[in-house]
Amino acid sequence: MDLQGISFGDRVAENEADKLSTYFVKTEQWESLKNGEVDVVFGPKGSGKSALYTLLLNQDNLFPDQNIILISAEKPTGKPVFSDITSEPPTSENEFVTLWKIYICQLITSKLLEKNLCTDEAKYVADKLREAGLIDDQNTLQKLVNKALRFAKRLLDIESIEGGANTEGLTGKITFRTPSDELEKKGYASVDELIEKLNHYLKKVQLNTWILFDRLDVAFDQSLDLEKNALRALFKAYRDVEEHTNIRLKIFLRDDIWKRITNEGFREASHITRTTTISWSDRNLKNLIISRSLDNNKILEYYKVDRNEILSDYNQQEEFYYKLFPRQVDTGERQSDTFNWIKSRVKDGLNNVAPRELIHFYNEAIANERKEQNIGNHYVEAPNLISRQAIKNATNEVSKVRTEQTIFAEHPELRGYVMALENSKAEHNIQTLSSIWSIDEKKCEEIANALSEIGFFELKPAKTEKLYKIPFLYRYYLEISQGKAF
Repeated sequence: MDLQGISFGDRVAENEADKLSTYFVKTEQWESLKNGEVDVVFGPKGSGKSALYTLLLNQDNLFPDQNIILISAEKPTGKPVFSDITSEPPTSENEFVTLWKIYICQLITSKLLEKNLCTDEAKYVADKLREAGLIDDQNTLQKLVNKALRFAKRLLDIESIEGGANTEGLTGKITFRTPSDELEKKGYASVDELIEKLNHYLKKVQLNTWILFDRLDVAFDQSLDLEKNALRALFKAYRDVEEHTNIRLKIFLRDDIWKRITNEGFREASHITRTTTISWSDRNLKNLIISRSLDNNKILEYYKVDRNEILSDYNQQEEFYYKLFPRQVDTGERQSDTFNWIKSRVKDGLNNVAPRELIHFYNEAIANERKEQNIGNHYVEAPNLISRQAIKNATNEVSKVRTEQTIFAEHPELRGYVMALENSKAEHNIQTLSSIWSIDEKKCEEIANALSEIGFFELKPAKTEKLYKIPFLYRYYLEISQGKAF
């Protein structure tokens, strides 16, 4: 079969927004999100958070009877709208909370203006925002964020520490705290009052707004402290807004970042209950690959199959998988089947199998098979699409990309420790690691545990000591061999 043009899709959801709905796997997490049962979606990198976000944003026709308006707080691709904050970030938690709340007001009001729905309380809010220079006739997300940042800084700078506000130098009649009676008579309103008025208006006209927050891992990636302050403030704003039932914040966040921002204690965390964590069963993962393979007309024609018929029956999916791929990569009674063999090659030390790596793996297998075809090597056994050798060869590129673009890119301080393990064995204890890294055992355990937390090591408790095992995902790049180093 000519494999030119055959693909399992892009491993980055934002890059295939138009096609995603044709082969998206509608998991339990998707259903609970779509039905409005959850507000916060956690998951490891590459697990599909952005796929949920992208599908939701591009499927607003799913909600005609619910009168839900979907609003993105971030651009799906390109430079994050919060990137400019890093040069002059908010200096206090209140400032960041105020920034988020102003931004929420801006987003809702701008969308209502765009839809010619800005009347009554919404018009009141719009007038306040215009007067304060927070919205104008041409609003982009970048402009809104920058205006909100400048306003939040100015607002908290000039308000008095005790009650009330010093209005001198204040543009617009918006305050952080509830204004005094005197200021209220002059037309001042707090940020929380503006949100309350928007919610009251939305309830009256039977509209709901869902504001979607994604790409938070790249929005503040230049500083861990900035990231922590920004996200803790976002969740505090979420808690304050939660009582307003017609305004919902939908937050998509990596679980390792959530762990990082709550490690030192975060009281609000226990009250954030409308959450779900993305998880993938083997059936879901296999369905993901089959769905994407069946999006190729060449495959449908070559195998003479009906896409809908196969996707409606999991047994047919199982059968079709082994038409596309050999039954085993390494043959033998004790060897795993191909699906589990590939899964073991993309699984990290935390036992996560990210769809992003899985899609990358199958695309690399196709690319390797094409290379073999181009030079006249034909190892494929009928009726398969891909040979065992092409599947084996895919491991190298996937391992390289994962190591360089995740481990090294996000944790540069650990790169030296990872590279020191090159050409070593797969399993280590503290003594072997201490010797390789030339550091004392206390420091060694600290580094080893940090590598375990990011999934580079699989931590295997033993009776007398901890064992650290490097998953296949990283072995190929580092040329790690099977076995114990002790």
